[in-house]
Amino acid sequence: MSNVTADTTASTLPPAPHNPWRELLTGSVASITFTFIAVVAVGWFWVGPKFLSFGNISIMGTFLIVPLIVGAFSGMALLSGVVDLSIGSMVGFSSAVFALLISLGWDPASAAAVTLCACLCFGAINAIAIVGFGAEPIAATLGMLVALRGIAWVLLGSQGAIFAFNIDMFNLVSTTVFGLPLFFLLAILLTAIAALIVTKTRVGRHVQAVGGDDKAAGRAGISVKKVRVAALLLSSFGAGLGGIVYAAQLGSAARATGVGLEFQVYAALMIGGYSILRGGVGNPVGGALGLLAVAGVSNILDLKAISPYYVNIIVGLLLLAAVLLDRLRGGDAYE
Repeated sequence: MSNVTADTTASTLPPAPHNPWRELLTGSVASITFTFIAVVAVGWFWVGPKFLSFGNISIMGTFLIVPLIVGAFSGMALLSGVVDLSIGSMVGFSSAVFALLISLGWDPASAAAVTLCACLCFGAINAIAIVGFGAEPIAATLGMLVALRGIAWVLLGSQGAIFAFNIDMFNLVSTTVFGLPLFFLLAILLTAIAALIVTKTRVGRHVQAVGGDDKAAGRAGISVKKVRVAALLLSSFGAGLGGIVYAAQLGSAARATGVGLEFQVYAALMIGGYSILRGGVGNPVGGALGLLAVAGVSNILDLKAISPYYVNIIVGLLLLAAVLLDRLRGGDAYE
């Protein structure tokens, strides 16, 4: 009888008090915001006003266009509980296909459409393996990473590169607005749209629910398979866009295009509050700030003529800090 009374009393107790300071200090976006502000402060005091000049920001923005685009789309896959390791190779494959078609005389619009369709086909193969047959996402997309890299190298031929300069595409990706690259601003806008979808729409809540607890999401009437298939297709589509932008920027495609991009993007997403091991956690704004913070650190070392290898050390420490904050936010528990 006393146990029943104790249980009843416990169930009627008010919920734990809301602690805004804990959320402020450990929330995913707040944490990376503090890190980003710290990087900007270090750049300002150590490098000087040049660090925040329009010219320097424009240079950083040019290099961040593709990672921001890829991160906005692949972040949706992470939120749904799927890690897509093939994004780097998908970027390389996309740039090779697009450059090949341009070199054959195709117009950019048609070449881009065919390239994106090809990327979606390989994204569909990922979805069939992971969603249809229950393969582990890391294993399946790792296989796709290797396969796509091989296909890209075959397309690039013995020279290892395809030169396909198109003046219209180059002028488009080189356009600036108020001194900043237009495509960088569009990538920031894309991130903002992705954040609104994740935080303010039913679609976003469904994606987070599937990543957080797919069984509970299924019981709630959410189609887990459809959400994950859509997320994987979006991931491949974003990587396809990234490859097209790279080819347009460089006027060519090469074997090195996209190599290691998956680690750059996922490291930044983790620093920005995403979790590789559990879905439903993260915000596109945090992922973008993670990319900006890492780019800022790299730029500071470059301007101070310090070996860029130190960036890896700093990024590794930031990743460790992100893992610790992830544990503070609840570890493996989805909220």
